[in-house]
Amino acid sequence: MSESGDRTDGEPLPEVVARCVSVLRSAPAGLVTDIDGTISAIAPTPAEAVVESGARAALARLAGRLAYVGVISGRAALVGEAMVGVPGLTYVGNHGMERSLNGVLWEHPMAVSQVDAIRSALLGIGEAAVAAGLDDGLVVENKRLSGTVHYRLAPDPLAARGLIRAAAEREAAARGLRVTEGRFIVELRPMVRIDKGTAIVDLVAERALKGIVFLGDDLTDVDGFVAVRELRQRGDVAGLRVGVIGPETPAAVTAEVDVTIDGVVACARVLSAIADALDRANDVANLRGASAPPPSSANPNAGATGG
Repeated sequence: MSESGDRTDGEPLPEVVARCVSVLRSAPAGLVTDIDGTISAIAPTPAEAVVESGARAALARLAGRLAYVGVISGRAALVGEAMVGVPGLTYVGNHGMERSLNGVLWEHPMAVSQVDAIRSALLGIGEAAVAAGLDDGLVVENKRLSGTVHYRLAPDPLAARGLIRAAAEREAAARGLRVTEGRFIVELRPMVRIDKGTAIVDLVAERALKGIVFLGDDLTDVDGFVAVRELRQRGDVAGLRVGVIGPETPAAVTAEVDVTIDGVVACARVLSAIADALDRANDVANLRGASAPPPSSANPNAGATGG
């Protein structure tokens, strides 16, 4: 069950900020965020999306105050890194199948083995859309380790979704892939158990985190929300699941978060308010934790398994 708290003129929600800070005092602590719909407004096409400047500045500040600050996205890791543009963060791309830190890239070998299958499947979906006369407005995005077909701009999104989903299922069955969905997208992924949830579990273990805050907005973030809940239930971490809510928010998201924020701009303000609160606490060394290693580009993926 989510709690939204009181909203006042677009200002940060005091309860959300307080709960985030409380979790982040469980040092060493980390904060992880999705990109699209969380710190970047949903755009007509992926190329048009821009990260909110306030969110970018807040993440840079938080990186100097916490043991870990990371980005987990369905975008390719290097694309996410270029888009957010904050050095020293770990950028987890393709829903956990790759990571980048300061431009040093690691890719999961099982995902790499499916690159050709992803490319061929996307071609097959595109051909099916053309044959059905439903290709207008579709954006096919080959992210190397996964593929996404966006139908937000289709004249008839419902018809486009039906055609794309059916074609994706056929291609996936023929090539050993799996199909997932998000808001106005159908995705193809390798048949390997890696997602935002496994990525969060891995980073908590690798960094020995005791506190974790995860922010997201879409169906693909639910895996991450579930992972934080399960880690918390086992007593492994103090965790908080923050949903960034908009008109298209799926019910599965609101059902699996602890608190909500109304939109990307408010999310940026909350991140900034968290950094302000940590500044006032004046205990950066304690928040980073004595056991947490400092950020380094030498080996961004030490101990990486699934994500």
